[in-house]
Amino acid sequence: MNWFIYNIYFPVVLLAGKILRIAPDKTELYLIKLNNRLRGKGRGKAEKILILTPSCLQNKDCTNNVVEDAQNCLKCGKCKVKDLLALSEKYKIKLVVVTGGRLARQVLAETKADTVIAVACEKELSSGIIDTYPVAVHAVVNQRPFGPCVNTDVGIDEVEQIIQHILK
Repeated sequence: MNWFIYNIYFPVVLLAGKILRIAPDKTELYLIKLNNRLRGKGRGKAEKILILTPSCLQNKDCTNNVVEDAQNCLKCGKCKVKDLLALSEKYKIKLVVVTGGRLARQVLAETKADTVIAVACEKELSSGIIDTYPVAVHAVVNQRPFGPCVNTDVGIDEVEQIIQHILK
């Protein structure tokens, strides 16, 4: 049943949204919410969980490149990378900051994670969920107070709730 949902239903819904001229973000958000409901709880072990976040989460004025290594974060508090690092250390979960979907898929293949907590915009999340099936992706839509792809934000409490939900 899950194969059908991710390989047939999701692409058909995206196509129907285009044909009916529904705003892509609305269609993608619907699929993200459906995906998160389907994921269930208690599926993961900390060492097989990966937190994937976009580089736009980092403050644009920061001089340290956290894409190479999230540990390069200065922990200044101007963005949520510091808080995500704290969560990754608290739960012993790997955190990777990526520049886009292609690099995210590459990192996922290299780490062989069973479960991913992905933070991104609706478009990246919906395509990533489809492309990485059968990996369990728990999607968190980032907030974009300054527009797309610059100084985005994420609800740290939401990410932690998902971690706790997975580890039950």
